Amino acid sequence: MRVHYSADPERGPEWAKAERRKYSSQGAWDREQEIIHEAGGGERVFSETLDRWEDRILIDPYTSGFQPSPHWRIIGGFDHGKANPTAALVAAVDFDGVIYILGEYYQPGLSPRQHVPALREMNGFMHAEVFADPSIFYKTQAQSDGRFKAISELYGEEGIAHLQPAAENNELLGMERILAHWTDIENREPTLKIVCARGKRDLQRPVYGMHNDGCPNLLWELRRTRREELSATQLVNRNPTEKIVDKDNHLRDALKYLVLSLPEPQEKPAVMKAMEAMQGIPEDDVTSRMIRYQAAMERAKVEDGPIALGRRGQMLRERGRR
Repeated sequence: MRVHYSADPERGPEWAKAERRKYSSQGAWDREQEIIHEAGGGERVFSETLDRWEDRILIDPYTSGFQPSPHWRIIGGFDHGKANPTAALVAAVDFDGVIYILGEYYQPGLSPRQHVPALREMNGFMHAEVFADPSIFYKTQAQSDGRFKAISELYGEEGIAHLQPAAENNELLGMERILAHWTDIENREPTLKIVCARGKRDLQRPVYGMHNDGCPNLLWELRRTRREELSATQLVNRNPTEKIVDKDNHLRDALKYLVLSLPEPQEKPAVMKAMEAMQGIPEDDVTSRMIRYQAAMERAKVEDGPIALGRRGQMLRERGRR
């Protein structure tokens, strides 16, 4: 059976409005909640979020006065290319797990030896934990003496020996993890922020080279990221797809390796959600505050807990509730 959320009498317009804030785009909402399977074809994955929340996600290094703490963890993402650009990112992670993307390197057509001088000049890169495309650790590069070496070895011979394979390389998982940092921004701060000067936020084409003062090319790639679009004829014979178009994705891949190597963004704890639920109720109305607090705690447990399946699961859930 296919059941729309409006069949639940408790899920009216107010519920839909509040729930919609948790989704990163209209396409994602339509696919999951409105049961419009073809929604999102050709959708710009990040553009809507970046346009709407630009002032909260992006940091101008010249006007904001932002300066990362020297005590924060420094990490990086790396994607080697031959004809395509080689891309590198440097980021800092604060004590609350918020990721700040600080600088980038974006340059096509060079060998590992030619990339190394610029990478050495990239602020923080040589001291960071750098997560790279796992494919560069396989010995696929033929040498003049008949042996094969991995691309990571070629960088290691030039002094960049701290590259490590990314824990995960799945494209859709990576895009969803990035979006997870930008959900429900109306009620919380984004947990992924990008440094980029205002004058470089609307590039029409890439600006190659090293950028220690922000990430204009990363922003250019994210704004162009879109899902594959199927024609009406293709939809007759194929299921709708959420596949991401494989184009202009080199810094985006570096960001993917970086975020997938870190824990998922933390949800608000149940106690914090319950305290927020009591806002607006006078402190002297102890009974109402207690009722609202207990209801919010129960709701948080249901939302955060596993879904019980089958009779045994229902029995265990009921036993735990008692």
